[in-house]
Amino acid sequence: MKKIFVLILLLIIAGCSRKPEIVTLKSGIKYTDDTVGTGVQSKLGDLVSIQFTGWIIKDSTDIFKDWSKDSTKMRYIFGTTKMRDKPLTMILSNGQAIIKGSEEGIAGMKVGGTRTIFLPAKMPNNHGGTDMMFKHPSLKLQVKLISAKQPVVVKAWVVDTTKLQATKDGLRYVIVQEGIGPKVADSDFVTVNYSGYLLNGDKFDSSVEREETFTFRVGYHSVLEGWEEGVKLLNKGAKAKLILPPALAYGARQVGNIPPNSTVVFDIEVVDIR
Repeated sequence: MKKIFVLILLLIIAGCSRKPEIVTLKSGIKYTDDTVGTGVQSKLGDLVSIQFTGWIIKDSTDIFKDWSKDSTKMRYIFGTTKMRDKPLTMILSNGQAIIKGSEEGIAGMKVGGTRTIFLPAKMPNNHGGTDMMFKHPSLKLQVKLISAKQPVVVKAWVVDTTKLQATKDGLRYVIVQEGIGPKVADSDFVTVNYSGYLLNGDKFDSSVEREETFTFRVGYHSVLEGWEEGVKLLNKGAKAKLILPPALAYGARQVGNIPPNSTVVFDIEVVDIR
């Protein structure tokens, strides 16, 4: 009996002292599963919902320890969903990942699981962020996977190009479906569904595939200039194809999979106006 007790005690000690396995991908990304989920396993291309916190790594000591309760690390947090009422939803692809490379680290997680992901310096954030994020060599993410499923696949709307109209600023557009009521005006809160494409037809973003509408306030310069101008041509329920020249879109910036100086196309539907 005494030998059995000692054996059990040794097994418990061994289990407690075992370090989590650190997986290194070819890209240099590293991760460890803090908690293995029991649900569906995510894969590249899936629509996922996550909770996350991200840190800029100033000190590489104990990267894979839980930093969420470490007050000395709080000032290095660059983003978190803890302030949101709902998880972040995205497609696990390079063009829509919250941070370039994070999609590789999240793929393979099971729903309900949590994972700590290390992103090396060679994978900077191509989707916005603070200057501090660009200057610092590496990032850490702590991710909880809420859901994962195959997304709806959206295709670009086919329109009669002879009906294209143009504004004086160079925005071209076609009204695909007329709406009802007054048109959008400055200071309105507008909720839209949209899908964005390059001129070659490559899709770089879609709120429809994410099942997540987007709301912004018109006239406050929180979206592309072409959007500001385009939505004011529409009313509730209206659909339009907007073709934005670089000056009304992302300009000379490289944004995700969108090359510098790109003309971009948006299929946009006004869901609500407040």
